Amino acid sequence: MTTYQMRFLETSELADALKALGADMRSLPFFSSRSHMRTLFIPRADVRAANVIKQEMLSRGGDAAVHAHAIDCGVSHSDVLLFGTKKQLELLADKLETMTWWGLPDIASDIRKALASLCKKTKTAVLPCGSKLNFGERTLVMGIINLTEDSFYCKSRTGGSIDETVKRALLLSEEGADILDLGAESTRPGSSRVPEDVELERIVSAVRAIRKELPSAPLSIDTTRAGVARAALEEGADIINDISGLAYEPEIARTTAESGAMLVLMHMRGTPETMQSMCQYDNILLEITRFFEKGIDQAASYGLEPSRIIIDPGIGFAKTYEQNLFILKHLEAFQTVGLPLLIGASRKGTIGIATGSKEPEGRLEGTLAVSSLCAWQGVDIVRVHDVAQNKKALMMIEAVKGAQYA
Repeated sequence: MTTYQMRFLETSELADALKALGADMRSLPFFSSRSHMRTLFIPRADVRAANVIKQEMLSRGGDAAVHAHAIDCGVSHSDVLLFGTKKQLELLADKLETMTWWGLPDIASDIRKALASLCKKTKTAVLPCGSKLNFGERTLVMGIINLTEDSFYCKSRTGGSIDETVKRALLLSEEGADILDLGAESTRPGSSRVPEDVELERIVSAVRAIRKELPSAPLSIDTTRAGVARAALEEGADIINDISGLAYEPEIARTTAESGAMLVLMHMRGTPETMQSMCQYDNILLEITRFFEKGIDQAASYGLEPSRIIIDPGIGFAKTYEQNLFILKHLEAFQTVGLPLLIGASRKGTIGIATGSKEPEGRLEGTLAVSSLCAWQGVDIVRVHDVAQNKKALMMIEAVKGAQYA
């Protein structure tokens, strides 16, 4: 007898396997909820609640890791790591809801929200230009166009030349870019701000010119200024990419909502000038997730629906080399937010350190590896300088992911 391990990336593949062995197909939901173990992190639970959760998970065939002194209540609170299948976690939530003490109903609610978000579904967003972005089918490619003279990768720069900007937009579109991202202010570490009137002129002129050539191409604007965002949206932009995550000018959320556009909330601290001195975290995945939750609530207060938001953990922004790698290793942490995920790591310093490439020009291969990693983990958008090369790498990953059960 020969035995081998199977890991099903999608329910459809599990369905094919069940069909091949002649199982009753009505059993698919049953096996789907038990097909793999999930790990959920719960911060600072009342120690009594942590002990209850531990026992309840053990009784269901799962488990929970708690503080070593939780059992004797030697601490007042404990983080909890839950280990269980979707079914086991659902049953745990059912039980905790009936216990009206120690915050257990709130924990049950958080577990349910996390599980609902982890059941990723295909979503379609209609943009002001009339085009649609389909999230969940494949990883989309966002091509970078820097309307500056000092962005860290020289080949992405078009400076103040509208002709060069349009030329690059046409090239990236032809190479398969799903979204074009225009930025008129460098945000590399240590960079200083450009005057708003300069950023405004660059962006408005670029959007106006590109729209004439590419009327239905999804256009993203990399800005933290509400005035620039408003002007760009009036000229036909579709997405505002706010690297501050609404920390600078939260009015951007209202402007985005009123135009029917989408908003990218990126995590960072400080400014590009100061951010690399602000890399201290107790739990980086937890703190970034809480940042997103706060930003989503803040955007909602300005009238922007969560369904119009994309999240970005901000690779290279107020993070060390090791922290950037850790985030890339654990992108699944942000799936519980339940919104499309964007990763922008193209040719950045982390790739340079990992591959021994001092200059951005030597970081293409590392970028392709990161983009492939993102596609395998189901990231919705990768923001890159080299569209054609990244597109082919993603096509290969998607081909493997889509291989039929045999």
